[in-house]
Amino acid sequence: MEKRARLLGSFVQGTLDAIDEYDAELGTRVRQALAPETLDAIENASRVALLPVGLDLEVTERLYDLAGEERARDILRANLAATFASPVLRSFMQMALRVRGRDPGRLFDWSSKVWNQIYRDCGDMQYVRLGESEGRIELHGLPDELTAHPRYIDGTAATLTVVFDIANVHGLGELKAVDPGSGRAIISVVWEPAG
Repeated sequence: MEKRARLLGSFVQGTLDAIDEYDAELGTRVRQALAPETLDAIENASRVALLPVGLDLEVTERLYDLAGEERARDILRANLAATFASPVLRSFMQMALRVRGRDPGRLFDWSSKVWNQIYRDCGDMQYVRLGESEGRIELHGLPDELTAHPRYIDGTAATLTVVFDIANVHGLGELKAVDPGSGRAIISVVWEPAG
């Protein structure tokens, strides 16, 4: 039996909520641009249900289409920040801060655990430190439906930069490569050193 890429229902529902909070008119336009069955599946799912990742792909693509890259990235970053306030991930974030402190590299190292809480059968995430204030996030084993949508992976890069907010530093997360053949993607992260 082939595994299906899925994600936590509250995450994709949170994306729609984040769009509404950012710009209610944009939220209406994104919902109108979604296939009716997509919107129905998202809105009627339990927040702990595992939904097909294709639903989130469609939301992300419509968001990029209607908001543009910069605004879409801001909204997706805000969504992950709000997700950390949810009961499901709040305990993970509190534990990460206790164990790892506020160093962005150490928090990015924890990101694989967050990835595995949100996604199922969507590959793995690993952080590789390249220096005091830079590194890369490697995604391995991504399903074809994710690698076929570089804007979705770009949105992932944007969401991960919420770590800079948590660490109270200025930083940048940027998609560097997507290789559909190998199911890999590389996201570069760089930030201002502390002190």
